[in-house]
Amino acid sequence: MNLRAVVFDSGDKKRTRDFLALPKRIYSAKELMQSPEEELALLNGTHVLSRYFTVIPILIYRENRAVSRAVVTLYPNDSAAYIGFFESENDSDAAALLFKTAEEIAAKNGREKLTGPVDCSFWIKYRLKTDRFGSPYTGEPYNKDYYPNLWYQSGFEVIKRYSSNHYKIVESDKGCEKYAARLEEKLGEGYTIKSPDESEFDKTLREVYSLMIELYSRFPVYKRITEEEFCSICEYLRHILNYSMVKMAFFKGKPVGFFVSVPNFKNSVYGKLHTFKKLRILLEKRKPRSYVMLYMGVDPKHKGLGRALCEVVRRELKKQRVPSVGALIREGNCSKGYMGQLKDFEYGYVLLEKVISKQ
Repeated sequence: MNLRAVVFDSGDKKRTRDFLALPKRIYSAKELMQSPEEELALLNGTHVLSRYFTVIPILIYRENRAVSRAVVTLYPNDSAAYIGFFESENDSDAAALLFKTAEEIAAKNGREKLTGPVDCSFWIKYRLKTDRFGSPYTGEPYNKDYYPNLWYQSGFEVIKRYSSNHYKIVESDKGCEKYAARLEEKLGEGYTIKSPDESEFDKTLREVYSLMIELYSRFPVYKRITEEEFCSICEYLRHILNYSMVKMAFFKGKPVGFFVSVPNFKNSVYGKLHTFKKLRILLEKRKPRSYVMLYMGVDPKHKGLGRALCEVVRRELKKQRVPSVGALIREGNCSKGYMGQLKDFEYGYVLLEKVISKQ
C-alpha cells in the first residue's frame, strides 16, 4: 500500500505545512472554503476556544505525499471523541487508515464513540454535505462529493440529518396571510422587530448571545462558551453584514428573538483578503445578489413570534428581490416549514458517528 499514518503536534513545521496545504490540492478555486489562519491557531492551541479541548492532528502519506488528513478533538468528561478538518483525495485505503488511526486515539483516551465531521467545536463548523456540489454558499460546511462514501465505508452511520432550503425571489404576498396576521398580532401586543444600526454591532452581538446560548443548548455536539468568546469568534460579521437582513425582536425592552443573515459571498470571505477580494466583498455587501440566513431563534415563552419574524424577513426579501438560502436546519425543526411556498430545492447534510469496539 505504501501508506503510513503520522500523528504530529504543532512543533512539527513540515507536517503542519502539509496539513494546511492539502485542501488547496483537492478543491478548485471556487470551491475552497479553507481558513488556514484559523486552522493554524487550532493546531497551535492559540484559538480563543482552545482552552476547552485537546487536538491531535493526523496525516496519511502515500509515499511522501500527504493524501488524507483530520483532527481528533478530545473534551474532558466526554464519552465521544470528535473528528474534523477531514480532507482526503479519493483514496479509500488512505481514508480507512485515517479513520482507523482516529479510532485508536479515541479508544486509547477512553472514548466510546467517534463523532464527525466536527471541526473542534460546534461554534466553528460541523456536518457533512451529501448533495448539490459545485457552488458553495457562505457558511456552508462544504466537501467533495465522494466524501460521504469514504465515511460510510469506514463504518460511520448517520445520527442527525440537516437541510438548507433554497428560496426563490419573493414575487407576491400570496400564501403568506397567516404570517402577516401573526406579525400584526405581535406588533399589537407590544413587540417590536427592527434592524440594528451598524453602530450597535457589539450590543446586538451580546443580545444574540443571551438568547442563543440557551436556545442552541440541545443541539448535537453543543458546548457552552462565554459571551466574550462568542463575540470574538463572531467578530468577522462586523465587516460583512448588510443590516437590512439582521432583525432583533424585543418585548418590554428585552431581546426575545433574533435573525442573522449575510450576503452570499460564496467563498470570497475565506483565506487571505487581498485587494480584489475586499472590493468584491464590499460590492456584494452593498447590493447583495442573494442572502444566506445563518441564525434564527426565539425565546420559547413568546409563542408565535417565529412566524412574525419570518414575515418581516420575507417582506425585506421581497423589497430587495433576491433569492436566499435558509441554512442548516435540523430535521424535525419547526423552522424548516417557514416560507415553504417559496422553497424550490434543498441541500442535504449529515452528522455521523461510529461506536468504538472494545478490544
